[in-house]
Amino acid sequence: MSFFKLTIAEDAQEKRTQSYQNLQAILGALLIVLTLTITSGFWYLLVPHDVNWNASQSIMVLHLAAGLCSTIMFMVFFFLHLKDKKVQWWQFLTPWRIKRKESANKQQWQQRVLGAILTWLLLGALLTGLYITFPAISFHFGTVELHGYGLQKILNACHQSLSILMVPVFMWHMLWIVLKR
Repeated sequence: MSFFKLTIAEDAQEKRTQSYQNLQAILGALLIVLTLTITSGFWYLLVPHDVNWNASQSIMVLHLAAGLCSTIMFMVFFFLHLKDKKVQWWQFLTPWRIKRKESANKQQWQQRVLGAILTWLLLGALLTGLYITFPAISFHFGTVELHGYGLQKILNACHQSLSILMVPVFMWHMLWIVLKR
């Protein structure tokens, strides 16, 4: 039994289906991995590195591993969630084309638009994070590929800004159903 009702499934029969159970399991795993990623990222950002250099590097490795797991889990959840809602994948990649149908509930339409914004923020944070780690990955494969200093600073600023924006949008999107009007 969960503390929050994080689904719009009202029918008890629908909640017993295997696809619903799978979606809830993946949602739980995604929430854990995203929480670990966000927490370790904010730790690395806010705690001075000279306090304990080894702990700082351990947190960075944890952040990288959790970020990679988040990327994989997000892709799985994204497509299963779209299948569950019977929505085409391109609708979330083009939020300006999400139209409100007259028969649709206003809250569901707003939730869909908020989900599209969250998808873009999450994809932006994940892609900038992967691009930031490219020099380290290339080093482990025996080549040296570095970004310029300016590009690295821009990527870090984008990654941090997208992550900071993502947290309240993510919380609002997840708790929307609890806060029904």
